[in-house]
Amino acid sequence: MTEKLTQRRRQNDNKHPSNLNNDQINEKVVAVTKKRKPTRNNASPKESFLLKIKSPIRLSIFLIMSIVVLFYLCKILIGFVSTEHTNVPINLPKLVNINEATPDRFWGTYRSNLYFGLKHQSSKSLSVGFMWFDYGTLQRSNDRFLRHGCDQNDQLKYGWTYHDGERFGIEDIKDNNLDLNIQWIKQLSGQHGGDWTTRINVTPKSVGSTIPISLFFYFHHEHPWIKEVKSISKQSPDTVTIRGQTNELDKFSIKIHLNTLSQQPVVRTLTDVFRLDTIHRDILTKLTSNPPKQPFFILADQTLKDSEPNTFFIQITLRQPVADEAFSFDIIYQSESSDREREQDLTGLYFNDELVRLQKQFDQRFETIFQLKTKQNMDETKINFARSTLSNLIGGISYFTGQSLVAKPGQKTPDQYFTTSLYTAVPSRSFFPRGFLWDEGFHNLLIARWNQNITIDILKHWFDMLNDNGWIPREIILGDEARARVPSEFVIQHTNNANPPTFFLTIDYLLKTNQANHLFTLPFIQRLEKWYQWYNRTQVGPTPFTFRWRGRNASSIYELNPKTLTSGLDDYPRASHPTDSERHLDLRCWMTLASSIIGKLYSILNNEKTNQYLAYAQLLSNNDLLDQLHWSDEYEMYADYGLHTDYVQLERVPIPKKSPSQQYQQTHIIRQVTKDSDVNFKYVKHFGYVSLFPLMTRVLNPHSNKLDKILNDLKNSTLLWTPYGLRSLARSSSLYGMRNTEHDPPYWRGAIWINMNYMVLSALQHYAKISGPYSDKAQDIYKQLRTNLLKNMLRVYEKTGHVWEQYDDKTGNGKGSHPFTGWSSLIVLIMSELESSAKKFFNQDVPLKRFTK
Repeated sequence: MTEKLTQRRRQNDNKHPSNLNNDQINEKVVAVTKKRKPTRNNASPKESFLLKIKSPIRLSIFLIMSIVVLFYLCKILIGFVSTEHTNVPINLPKLVNINEATPDRFWGTYRSNLYFGLKHQSSKSLSVGFMWFDYGTLQRSNDRFLRHGCDQNDQLKYGWTYHDGERFGIEDIKDNNLDLNIQWIKQLSGQHGGDWTTRINVTPKSVGSTIPISLFFYFHHEHPWIKEVKSISKQSPDTVTIRGQTNELDKFSIKIHLNTLSQQPVVRTLTDVFRLDTIHRDILTKLTSNPPKQPFFILADQTLKDSEPNTFFIQITLRQPVADEAFSFDIIYQSESSDREREQDLTGLYFNDELVRLQKQFDQRFETIFQLKTKQNMDETKINFARSTLSNLIGGISYFTGQSLVAKPGQKTPDQYFTTSLYTAVPSRSFFPRGFLWDEGFHNLLIARWNQNITIDILKHWFDMLNDNGWIPREIILGDEARARVPSEFVIQHTNNANPPTFFLTIDYLLKTNQANHLFTLPFIQRLEKWYQWYNRTQVGPTPFTFRWRGRNASSIYELNPKTLTSGLDDYPRASHPTDSERHLDLRCWMTLASSIIGKLYSILNNEKTNQYLAYAQLLSNNDLLDQLHWSDEYEMYADYGLHTDYVQLERVPIPKKSPSQQYQQTHIIRQVTKDSDVNFKYVKHFGYVSLFPLMTRVLNPHSNKLDKILNDLKNSTLLWTPYGLRSLARSSSLYGMRNTEHDPPYWRGAIWINMNYMVLSALQHYAKISGPYSDKAQDIYKQLRTNLLKNMLRVYEKTGHVWEQYDDKTGNGKGSHPFTGWSSLIVLIMSELESSAKKFFNQDVPLKRFTK
């Protein structure tokens, strides 16, 4: 399947608004709401109304709601509506000073789209990369033999076994005919990010005949930087030295030292002018061979050109590698500003000792934080799996610089977003090596446990992406190298499209731990508030206290159920006929969380806005109001509401001929409604992840009988329960496992997703810990679900060597992109059970200790 068809976050414009009269829609919404008001003691509707009037509690709720609708929604929270600009940054103080990059995180493995690559945090970085190929793979494939960028089609097992995000990392790569072990260590010193060393260890596998291996390492900069190259010589038989200078790094040297000479490697160097985004293709044009004397491909050895090259390559070829005998070489980068502080080169035994020290330090810190050795049934295999999963999330953190392409609805030619830089984790190095808005909030639930300073740096970079309307793009595609990995039709970001505001989950964790006091300043809170106001202004629903994801295509004829990509749940079933009068349950729950967090943040500053936001959060979390808008008595579930029917199917039909002379009858597959009379406004009967959001965000009162109903439904195998985790859509749903178009297989229609399972587990812990009639039931379900997830993910990891994007609900096997150590890495928090100390989000006042001014 091509990348174009499997890209999971596609851009769609809602170009064709519904032709229904909005007044008619609102009348039906009001009628349904009125019809659903409960009675008690079998009273008539009139008697029930009198009971409500006599109740001071209900009267006060009614008055509060009225006041909030008129005042808070309109004035405080929605804010003023200004002329929309796509590419004007918000007029607030920047959170990141690009001229003061943190030394600990200046250099890093920030080209995570490569099997191994380095760069530093600046707009014009010196970029470092590693390539290789063996001649056995070359003979089988003329176009896929050179390994460079992470690619699922290479079918390699690879990943970090250690990575602390700042000082060191160890990566293992298993190819067809060789194993690679890559070790990287950084030392802080001087004024320009310090020194670092990369050690490449290659071990040929035992094969019937000797297969030559070629290894490449390169340095690239946008501008000329090379001052001197000293190649292998009699005076220096094992070392190549390069001296260079850039504006960001000043003067530096690079030594490439061969640690193993017994295999008599052939060493070639090249200086030339390359583009970074095409370097993989262009280097192949520089290789030559001379069979039979020289059957392998090598670079034509060149001295430093006068044409001001911007790239240095070294190729090391093992002509007759010995099976199971390791060959290694070191790449030693040294900043001239560190010369006075450096006692010895970071190589040899000194490198070995440092690596052992850092590994030991990592292991101690890992156990202190996650305490896996104290958990039941937690052996060394499981702990290694958790350590590697965390390391792969951390090792996937990248740094991008450039301009996104953005457009308003209906805008044909996109604008260039303002130039910006982004420090962020990525969902998948092989398939999604760029920043995704709603993924990143989940990523940092784990990253913040490991190193809160990394999370704070990430948050600052993301919120510096705000434009003057308070919008942040859903996907951040910065620079030619990042854009080269994305099909062109998916590059443009549309300014009406949202994504779940999961950063509020991260910020809530930081608040609960009373950390990040240097983050929660007024400029940061103001940026967060502008982002919140953008949601509350652009994603509001048809009636007060309702919300609606934008971006659904009401005129689509090819989709079984028009996708809601902006919700993050893509093809999860919503109302079959998109209208402006839809009510989306999950977005309402996200806004409940967001309102609470904004209020808590302002309380830190003793700001007058505190009570306004907290009061609004209390109203959104009011269970009576939630039930009126989203509980279906008929289906006994929380649900979306909209113009809907289940009587839809995909059918192949003839395409009208363009002319009578056309010989061949063409056909296409489109959606057909098989029962028009069933299309009306109703609750959407598709039980799944969306139905669980009042549970996942802990809005439900612990004494609510609806909580009991949801808990019972969780264990129902005809709905979501499987031996491997909770599936995304009930087996009883009419769209379970159904393709959405002729070319789109099911995505959120049954598969098991770890981020949603994590949110359910976290909520079950919450309801198990607080007083209520269903705490024991929540605890039992929590234990069983956690066991199922751990057992299956470890089984698949041992079988495939990967953590996966999703898991099949019938077999438990991995599906989708891999390795996917984005939000699937939340399995580490599930293993550690760190959420057991979580506090209640809503329905009670949580006093906050003031820890900053």
